[in-house]
Amino acid sequence: MIGNKILKIIALLGILLLMAAPACSQMNRDTPFLASKIPRTSENSIGQGRQPISPVVISTPFNAQATSDLYLVADAANTTCNQASFTLTLTPSPSGSSGYQAVKVRVIENRQGTPTAVAELTLLLPASGGSLHETIGFASASSGAANEITLVVDPDNQVAETDERNNTLAISAACRS
Repeated sequence: MIGNKILKIIALLGILLLMAAPACSQMNRDTPFLASKIPRTSENSIGQGRQPISPVVISTPFNAQATSDLYLVADAANTTCNQASFTLTLTPSPSGSSGYQAVKVRVIENRQGTPTAVAELTLLLPASGGSLHETIGFASASSGAANEITLVVDPDNQVAETDERNNTLAISAACRS
């Protein structure tokens, strides 16, 4: 009889242990001792979508050659000692670009043998390609009958082009009296 009671007590303790194990593990999850095992995060980064740096690198396409080009054509009829008139063209990209491309144009005057930047203008051209006629005025230091003006498009090489060598245009302008 005593053996039967001991067997019942052991069975009851086993059942209690089985029922207590899930409750114990749930309680351990919320204990302060477990906090040392959780990685710390800044309060500012929670919910900001930050993730660790990935080893995946997105590279440029194999053929990284530019698909558009800029070129200048002088408007000699409207260019004078103190203004440069020109047409700037951006050839379209076959990738079907949209929006506008900012293009800087710098005017350089040859002042007593020294090239000097006298004006600069940023123009917006359609990224899908197009032309723009522009006249830039400046204070000329020329006192002769002619003035040597150089136009430089994209002087800082900010626009990827098929030919970067065609970005300069020299114009000899007549000075009107």
